[in-house]
Amino acid sequence: MKFGIDMGHNCPPHDTGATGIKQEDTLTKAVGTYLIQKLKAAGHTAIDCTATSASNVTDSLRQRTNKANINNVNVFVSIHFNKFNGTANGTEIYAISNASKGIAQSVLKEIVKLGFYNRGVKNAGFFVLKNTQMPAILIECCFCDAKVDMDRFDAEKMAEAIKDGLVGESNDEEHKSDKKYVLEITTKTVLKPSTEQASDLPKDSLIDIEPGDYAVLDVRFEENHYWVKWPDKSKGNRDEHFVFAGHSKVIEKD
Repeated sequence: MKFGIDMGHNCPPHDTGATGIKQEDTLTKAVGTYLIQKLKAAGHTAIDCTATSASNVTDSLRQRTNKANINNVNVFVSIHFNKFNGTANGTEIYAISNASKGIAQSVLKEIVKLGFYNRGVKNAGFFVLKNTQMPAILIECCFCDAKVDMDRFDAEKMAEAIKDGLVGESNDEEHKSDKKYVLEITTKTVLKPSTEQASDLPKDSLIDIEPGDYAVLDVRFEENHYWVKWPDKSKGNRDEHFVFAGHSKVIEKD
């Protein structure tokens, strides 16, 4: 498999992480570096998607998702550390699609074996989750301002746990929805890689689609769009698309 690894922040001066007992940038870089090494040692491809120079935070984030999309990685992993009040602790992972949530659960299961409190898999519209064309997760490994977490934290062990969750016993089949969906295109439109306006996206990322019914594997509604999981990569060499809801509707079948 091909993984895109994003060591959160690490792009001064505009995109730097939280400061706690330890600096988030230092922690994410350590875990990410080990993770890339371990994935490669296990026979996988690992692409470093970390930005190093950017004009602002959005530019930093876009560089990360663009690199993952251009390299057509199978799974995107963004590594972060939380900060709150010095007391809150534990691990949480963010994901949006069903496939991403399945991967997140597998990774979280391995991390909590290290002793970290399980804060669960959560859904949030983070830029790197919304603008990647493949299953993507954002891992908040633990809290950099919590002594209980920092005393327990070991970068290599954290990376090993993440690697095991990514390439271990889990597989995509067990995370697929039992339901079947049909995407009905009511007006000729385009399939997009994100919910951004078509005029703001590269023309070669827009896939024309004619009115008709199309079987899809998974679906969710987001920002007046349907995100759909295509059965294959016959549309623009990707299998995840956004389509404007005003030009389409989804039919759910048992």
